[in-house]
Amino acid sequence: MRSIIIGGGVAGLAMTTALGALPHFSESTILERRPTDAPSGMGFLLMPNGLSALRELAPTIDWSDAGHWIERASLRAADGSILCEHALEPALCVSRTRFLSQLRTTALGGGRARILEGTRVTQRTTLPADGACGDRVQSVMLETGEALDGELFFGCDGAQSRFRKMLFPKAELSDAAIHEIVSIADAPELARELGTTFRKYHDPRGGLAVGMLAEGHGRVVWFVQMDAARYRVSDTSGSSLAAFVDATLDGWAADVIEALSTTDFHQSHLWKTRDLPPLSALHLGNAVLLGDAAHACLPFTSQGANSALVDAVVLARLLRDVRTAGGASEAFAEYTRLRRPNHRRLFLEGRRLRAAFLAPVASSGPALPLVA
Repeated sequence: MRSIIIGGGVAGLAMTTALGALPHFSESTILERRPTDAPSGMGFLLMPNGLSALRELAPTIDWSDAGHWIERASLRAADGSILCEHALEPALCVSRTRFLSQLRTTALGGGRARILEGTRVTQRTTLPADGACGDRVQSVMLETGEALDGELFFGCDGAQSRFRKMLFPKAELSDAAIHEIVSIADAPELARELGTTFRKYHDPRGGLAVGMLAEGHGRVVWFVQMDAARYRVSDTSGSSLAAFVDATLDGWAADVIEALSTTDFHQSHLWKTRDLPPLSALHLGNAVLLGDAAHACLPFTSQGANSALVDAVVLARLLRDVRTAGGASEAFAEYTRLRRPNHRRLFLEGRRLRAAFLAPVASSGPALPLVA
Protein backbone atom coordinates (compact mmCIF):
# COMPACT_ATOMS: atom_id res chain seq x y z
CA MET A 1 0.00 0.00 0.00
CA ARG A 2 1.18 3.52 -0.83
CA SER A 3 1.27 6.02 2.02
CA ILE A 4 1.33 9.82 2.02
CA ILE A 5 2.92 11.31 5.17
CA ILE A 6 2.00 14.97 5.62
CA GLY A 7 4.76 16.49 7.77
CA GLY A 8 8.43 15.55 8.13
CA GLY A 9 8.99 16.27 11.83
CA VAL A 10 9.20 13.75 14.66
CA ALA A 11 5.75 12.22 14.02
CA GLY A 12 6.15 11.97 10.24
CA LEU A 13 9.65 10.51 10.33
CA ALA A 14 8.70 8.06 13.08
CA MET A 15 5.67 6.88 11.10
CA THR A 16 7.77 6.50 7.96
CA THR A 17 10.31 4.44 9.90
CA ALA A 18 7.53 2.25 11.27
CA LEU A 19 5.95 1.67 7.84
CA GLY A 20 9.35 0.81 6.38
CA ALA A 21 9.41 -2.31 8.55
CA LEU A 22 6.06 -3.54 7.17
CA PRO A 23 6.66 -5.42 3.89
CA HIS A 24 3.19 -4.82 2.42
CA PHE A 25 3.65 -1.04 2.50
CA SER A 26 5.28 -0.37 -0.85
CA GLU A 27 6.21 3.33 -0.74
CA SER A 28 5.91 6.31 1.59
CA THR A 29 6.08 9.92 0.40
CA ILE A 30 6.79 12.56 3.06
CA LEU A 31 5.55 16.08 2.33
CA GLU A 32 7.49 18.65 4.39
CA ARG A 33 6.82 22.36 3.94
CA ARG A 34 10.16 23.45 5.45
CA PRO A 35 13.52 22.87 3.74
CA THR A 36 16.17 20.87 5.61
CA ASP A 37 18.14 23.96 6.69
CA ALA A 38 15.09 25.86 8.04
CA PRO A 39 15.30 26.99 11.70
CA SER A 40 13.65 24.60 14.15
CA GLY A 41 13.29 24.08 17.87
CA MET A 42 16.38 23.91 20.07
CA GLY A 43 15.84 20.67 21.92
CA PHE A 44 13.47 18.54 23.96
CA LEU A 45 13.40 15.72 26.48
CA LEU A 46 13.01 12.15 25.35
CA MET A 47 11.10 10.66 28.25
CA PRO A 48 11.02 6.91 29.10
CA ASN A 49 7.93 6.29 26.93
CA GLY A 50 9.53 8.01 23.95
CA LEU A 51 12.80 6.14 24.42
CA SER A 52 10.94 2.84 24.62
CA ALA A 53 9.11 3.67 21.38
CA LEU A 54 12.40 4.53 19.66
CA ARG A 55 13.90 1.21 20.70
CA GLU A 56 10.95 -0.55 19.05
CA LEU A 57 11.07 1.61 15.92
CA ALA A 58 14.82 1.31 15.36
CA PRO A 59 16.40 -1.17 17.77
CA THR A 60 19.88 -0.98 16.21
CA ILE A 61 20.28 2.79 16.71
CA ASP A 62 21.99 4.27 19.79
CA TRP A 63 19.82 7.33 20.27
CA SER A 64 21.91 8.57 23.22
CA ASP A 65 24.37 9.98 20.66
CA ALA A 66 21.80 12.72 19.98
CA GLY A 67 21.88 14.21 23.47
CA HIS A 68 22.69 14.20 27.18
CA TRP A 69 21.10 12.24 30.04
CA ILE A 70 18.98 14.04 32.64
CA GLU A 71 18.38 12.28 35.98
CA ARG A 72 17.31 14.96 38.44
CA ALA A 73 15.12 18.09 38.65
CA SER A 74 16.03 21.01 40.88
CA LEU A 75 13.23 23.57 41.31
CA ARG A 76 14.52 26.91 42.58
CA ALA A 77 13.55 30.43 43.47
CA ALA A 78 14.54 33.31 41.19
CA ASP A 79 17.59 34.01 43.41
CA GLY A 80 18.82 30.43 42.96
CA SER A 81 17.86 29.02 46.37
CA ILE A 82 16.59 25.44 46.19
CA LEU A 83 12.86 24.96 46.82
CA CYS A 84 12.63 21.21 46.16
CA GLU A 85 14.43 18.49 44.21
CA HIS A 86 13.26 15.27 42.56
CA ALA A 87 15.00 12.20 41.18
CA LEU A 88 13.83 11.42 37.65
CA GLU A 89 13.66 8.24 35.65
CA PRO A 90 16.49 8.95 33.18
CA ALA A 91 15.46 11.09 30.21
CA LEU A 92 17.55 12.29 27.27
CA CYS A 93 17.88 15.97 26.42
CA VAL A 94 18.40 15.97 22.66
CA SER A 95 19.32 18.56 20.09
CA ARG A 96 16.24 18.76 17.87
CA THR A 97 18.43 19.24 14.79
CA ARG A 98 20.69 16.26 15.52
CA PHE A 99 17.80 14.04 16.53
CA LEU A 100 15.74 14.82 13.42
CA SER A 101 18.79 14.27 11.22
CA GLN A 102 19.32 10.84 12.77
CA LEU A 103 15.63 9.97 12.54
CA ARG A 104 15.48 11.12 8.91
CA THR A 105 18.42 8.91 7.99
CA THR A 106 16.63 5.99 9.63
CA ALA A 107 13.30 6.75 7.91
CA LEU A 108 14.78 7.08 4.42
CA GLY A 109 17.47 4.43 4.75
CA GLY A 110 15.38 1.47 3.62
CA GLY A 111 14.88 2.83 0.11
CA ARG A 112 11.08 2.68 0.25
CA ALA A 113 10.50 6.31 1.22
CA ARG A 114 11.11 9.70 -0.34
CA ILE A 115 10.71 13.25 0.92
CA LEU A 116 9.42 16.30 -0.97
CA GLU A 117 10.49 19.52 0.74
CA GLY A 118 9.24 23.07 0.51
CA THR A 119 5.68 22.17 -0.45
CA ARG A 120 2.30 22.53 1.27
CA VAL A 121 -0.87 20.51 1.00
CA THR A 122 -3.69 22.83 -0.06
CA GLN A 123 -6.67 20.47 -0.31
CA ARG A 124 -7.78 16.84 -0.50
CA THR A 125 -10.04 14.96 -2.85
CA THR A 126 -12.43 12.42 -1.36
CA LEU A 127 -14.17 9.37 -2.75
CA PRO A 128 -17.68 8.45 -1.52
CA ALA A 129 -18.18 5.99 1.31
CA ASP A 130 -16.95 2.51 0.43
CA GLY A 131 -17.97 -0.20 2.88
CA ALA A 132 -15.74 -0.30 5.94
CA CYS A 133 -13.69 2.64 4.74
CA GLY A 134 -16.37 5.29 4.94
CA ASP A 135 -15.41 8.49 3.14
CA ARG A 136 -11.99 7.90 1.65
CA VAL A 137 -9.22 10.36 0.76
CA GLN A 138 -8.03 9.72 -2.80
CA SER A 139 -5.31 12.36 -3.13
CA VAL A 140 -3.87 15.58 -1.78
CA MET A 141 -3.22 18.67 -3.86
CA LEU A 142 0.09 20.53 -3.48
CA GLU A 143 0.76 24.25 -3.93
CA THR A 144 2.39 23.41 -7.25
CA GLY A 145 -0.92 22.06 -8.54
CA GLU A 146 0.34 18.48 -8.47
CA ALA A 147 -2.00 15.84 -7.05
CA LEU A 148 -0.53 12.92 -5.13
CA ASP A 149 -2.59 9.74 -4.92
CA GLY A 150 -2.27 7.34 -2.03
CA GLU A 151 -4.07 4.54 -0.27
CA LEU A 152 -3.35 5.71 3.29
CA PHE A 153 -2.79 9.26 4.56
CA PHE A 154 -1.02 10.20 7.79
CA GLY A 155 -1.45 13.76 9.13
CA CYS A 156 1.77 14.62 10.99
CA ASP A 157 1.94 18.34 10.30
CA GLY A 158 2.04 19.70 13.83
CA ALA A 159 -0.17 21.73 16.13
CA GLN A 160 -1.25 24.08 13.34
CA SER A 161 -2.10 21.10 11.12
CA ARG A 162 -3.71 21.97 7.81
CA PHE A 163 -4.58 18.34 7.26
CA ARG A 164 -6.48 18.19 10.56
CA LYS A 165 -8.48 21.20 9.39
CA MET A 166 -9.35 19.33 6.21
CA LEU A 167 -10.58 16.28 8.15
CA PHE A 168 -12.15 18.02 11.15
CA PRO A 169 -12.92 21.67 10.31
CA LYS A 170 -14.38 22.40 13.76
CA ALA A 171 -11.26 21.36 15.71
CA GLU A 172 -9.62 24.49 17.15
CA LEU A 173 -6.52 25.13 19.22
CA SER A 174 -6.90 27.04 22.47
CA ASP A 175 -5.76 30.63 22.87
CA ALA A 176 -2.12 31.05 23.90
CA ALA A 177 -2.06 31.77 27.64
CA ILE A 178 1.66 31.01 28.01
CA HIS A 179 4.45 32.33 25.82
CA GLU A 180 7.89 30.76 25.81
CA ILE A 181 11.20 32.15 24.58
CA VAL A 182 13.43 29.21 23.63
CA SER A 183 17.19 29.69 23.37
CA ILE A 184 20.50 27.88 23.43
CA ALA A 185 23.70 29.02 25.12
CA ASP A 186 27.24 28.01 24.22
CA ALA A 187 28.32 27.64 27.85
CA PRO A 188 30.64 24.68 28.58
CA GLU A 189 31.23 25.61 32.22
CA LEU A 190 27.52 26.01 32.92
CA ALA A 191 26.79 22.75 31.08
CA ARG A 192 29.32 20.93 33.29
CA GLU A 193 27.79 22.47 36.43
CA LEU A 194 24.29 21.42 35.40
CA GLY A 195 25.47 17.89 34.67
CA THR A 196 22.46 15.57 34.66
CA THR A 197 20.15 18.04 36.45
CA PHE A 198 17.26 20.00 34.96
CA ARG A 199 17.03 23.32 36.80
CA LYS A 200 13.98 25.55 36.81
CA TYR A 201 13.84 28.98 38.48
CA HIS A 202 10.51 30.53 39.52
CA ASP A 203 9.23 34.01 40.25
CA PRO A 204 7.45 33.59 43.63
CA ARG A 205 4.46 35.54 42.29
CA GLY A 206 3.91 32.89 39.62
CA GLY A 207 3.61 33.26 35.86
CA LEU A 208 7.34 33.53 35.14
CA ALA A 209 10.02 30.84 35.15
CA VAL A 210 13.34 29.94 33.53
CA GLY A 211 14.36 26.35 32.78
CA MET A 212 17.76 25.09 31.69
CA LEU A 213 19.47 21.80 31.01
CA ALA A 214 22.65 20.58 29.34
CA GLU A 215 22.09 19.27 25.83
CA GLY A 216 25.67 18.07 25.18
CA HIS A 217 28.70 19.50 23.36
CA GLY A 218 28.99 22.28 25.96
CA ARG A 219 25.57 23.71 25.07
CA VAL A 220 22.69 24.58 27.36
CA VAL A 221 19.06 24.65 26.21
CA TRP A 222 17.12 27.23 28.22
CA PHE A 223 13.70 28.80 28.05
CA VAL A 224 11.63 31.55 29.63
CA GLN A 225 7.96 30.69 30.27
CA MET A 226 5.66 33.62 30.99
CA ASP A 227 2.05 34.58 31.50
CA ALA A 228 1.07 36.07 28.12
CA ALA A 229 -1.36 38.46 29.81
CA ARG A 230 1.38 40.02 31.97
CA TYR A 231 4.45 39.86 29.75
CA ARG A 232 4.03 41.08 26.20
CA VAL A 233 6.65 40.66 23.46
CA SER A 234 5.68 42.58 20.35
CA ASP A 235 9.04 42.45 18.54
CA THR A 236 10.64 39.01 18.11
CA SER A 237 13.92 40.16 16.57
CA GLY A 238 17.05 38.90 18.31
CA SER A 239 17.99 42.28 19.75
CA SER A 240 14.48 42.85 21.11
CA LEU A 241 14.28 39.40 22.70
CA ALA A 242 17.68 40.00 24.33
CA ALA A 243 16.55 43.37 25.70
CA PHE A 244 13.30 41.88 26.98
CA VAL A 245 14.90 39.00 28.91
CA ASP A 246 17.69 41.21 30.25
CA ALA A 247 15.11 43.58 31.73
CA THR A 248 12.67 40.88 32.88
CA LEU A 249 15.29 38.66 34.53
CA ASP A 250 17.44 41.38 36.05
CA GLY A 251 18.65 40.23 39.49
CA TRP A 252 17.89 36.53 38.92
CA ALA A 253 20.33 33.72 39.80
CA ALA A 254 23.89 33.88 38.49
CA ASP A 255 23.31 30.75 36.38
CA VAL A 256 20.44 32.46 34.58
CA ILE A 257 22.53 35.57 33.90
CA GLU A 258 25.39 33.39 32.59
CA ALA A 259 23.02 31.66 30.17
CA LEU A 260 21.80 35.05 28.90
CA SER A 261 25.34 36.33 28.40
CA THR A 262 26.38 33.34 26.26
CA THR A 263 23.30 33.25 24.01
CA ASP A 264 23.03 34.39 20.41
CA PHE A 265 19.49 35.74 20.52
CA HIS A 266 19.24 35.78 16.75
CA GLN A 267 18.85 32.00 17.08
CA SER A 268 16.13 32.32 19.74
CA HIS A 269 12.42 32.20 19.01
CA LEU A 270 9.11 32.99 20.68
CA TRP A 271 6.67 30.09 20.99
CA LYS A 272 3.02 30.91 21.67
CA THR A 273 1.99 27.66 23.33
CA ARG A 274 -1.48 26.31 22.59
CA ASP A 275 -3.18 23.00 23.22
CA LEU A 276 -5.91 21.05 21.45
CA PRO A 277 -9.04 19.88 23.27
CA PRO A 278 -9.34 16.10 22.80
CA LEU A 279 -10.81 15.08 19.46
CA SER A 280 -13.74 12.65 19.28
CA ALA A 281 -11.89 10.69 16.58
CA LEU A 282 -8.31 10.61 15.29
CA HIS A 283 -9.13 9.26 11.85
CA LEU A 284 -11.56 9.63 8.96
CA GLY A 285 -11.70 6.63 6.64
CA ASN A 286 -8.20 5.98 5.36
CA ALA A 287 -6.68 9.14 6.89
CA VAL A 288 -5.31 9.39 10.43
CA LEU A 289 -3.69 12.03 12.67
CA LEU A 290 -0.72 11.57 14.96
CA GLY A 291 1.68 13.73 16.95
CA ASP A 292 0.74 17.34 17.62
CA ALA A 293 -1.77 17.24 14.77
CA ALA A 294 -3.78 14.81 16.90
CA HIS A 295 -3.04 15.99 20.43
CA ALA A 296 -1.09 19.24 20.74
CA CYS A 297 -0.33 19.60 24.45
CA LEU A 298 1.22 22.30 26.61
CA PRO A 299 5.02 22.24 27.04
CA PHE A 300 4.75 21.65 30.80
CA THR A 301 4.11 17.98 30.03
CA SER A 302 7.27 17.45 27.92
CA GLN A 303 5.19 14.89 26.03
CA GLY A 304 4.75 16.35 22.53
CA ALA A 305 7.52 14.45 20.75
CA ASN A 306 7.29 11.46 23.07
CA SER A 307 3.58 10.91 22.42
CA ALA A 308 4.23 11.25 18.69
CA LEU A 309 6.76 8.40 18.86
CA VAL A 310 4.30 6.23 20.79
CA ASP A 311 1.55 7.04 18.26
CA ALA A 312 3.75 5.70 15.45
CA VAL A 313 4.53 2.50 17.35
CA VAL A 314 0.86 1.86 18.18
CA LEU A 315 -0.18 2.43 14.56
CA ALA A 316 2.58 0.14 13.26
CA ARG A 317 1.45 -2.69 15.55
CA LEU A 318 -2.15 -2.29 14.40
CA LEU A 319 -1.18 -2.16 10.71
CA ARG A 320 1.18 -5.15 10.83
CA ASP A 321 -1.32 -7.60 9.33
CA VAL A 322 -3.44 -5.14 7.35
CA ARG A 323 -3.59 -5.61 3.58
CA THR A 324 -6.53 -3.41 2.50
CA ALA A 325 -7.77 0.15 2.94
CA GLY A 326 -10.81 -1.23 4.77
CA GLY A 327 -8.56 -3.07 7.19
CA ALA A 328 -6.51 0.08 7.70
CA SER A 329 -9.66 2.05 8.54
CA GLU A 330 -10.51 -0.53 11.21
CA ALA A 331 -6.96 -0.29 12.55
CA PHE A 332 -7.25 3.49 12.67
CA ALA A 333 -10.49 3.20 14.65
CA GLU A 334 -8.73 0.94 17.16
CA TYR A 335 -5.86 3.47 17.36
CA THR A 336 -8.43 6.13 18.27
CA ARG A 337 -9.83 3.89 21.00
CA LEU A 338 -6.39 3.15 22.43
CA ARG A 339 -4.83 6.62 22.27
CA ARG A 340 -7.69 9.01 23.09
CA PRO A 341 -7.58 8.31 26.87
CA ASN A 342 -3.88 9.19 26.93
CA HIS A 343 -4.46 12.35 24.91
CA ARG A 344 -7.18 13.42 27.31
CA ARG A 345 -4.90 12.73 30.29
CA LEU A 346 -2.11 14.86 28.82
CA PHE A 347 -4.56 17.67 28.03
CA LEU A 348 -5.85 17.71 31.62
CA GLU A 349 -2.35 17.40 33.12
CA GLY A 350 -1.12 20.26 30.94
CA ARG A 351 -4.01 22.45 32.11
CA ARG A 352 -3.31 21.50 35.75
CA LEU A 353 0.37 22.38 35.42
CA ARG A 354 -0.50 25.64 33.65
CA ALA A 355 -2.78 26.65 36.53
CA ALA A 356 -0.04 25.83 39.04
CA PHE A 357 2.47 27.84 37.01
CA LEU A 358 0.26 30.93 36.86
CA ALA A 359 -0.41 30.88 40.63
CA PRO A 360 2.03 32.09 43.32
CA VAL A 361 4.56 29.42 44.29
CA ALA A 362 3.07 27.24 47.03
CA SER A 363 4.82 26.61 50.34
CA SER A 364 5.41 23.02 49.21
CA GLY A 365 7.29 24.28 46.16
CA PRO A 366 6.47 24.41 42.43
CA ALA A 367 4.85 21.51 40.59
CA LEU A 368 7.26 19.21 38.75
CA PRO A 369 6.75 20.22 35.08
CA LEU A 370 6.97 16.75 33.55
CA VAL A 371 4.36 14.07 32.87
CA ALA A 372 5.35 10.41 32.55
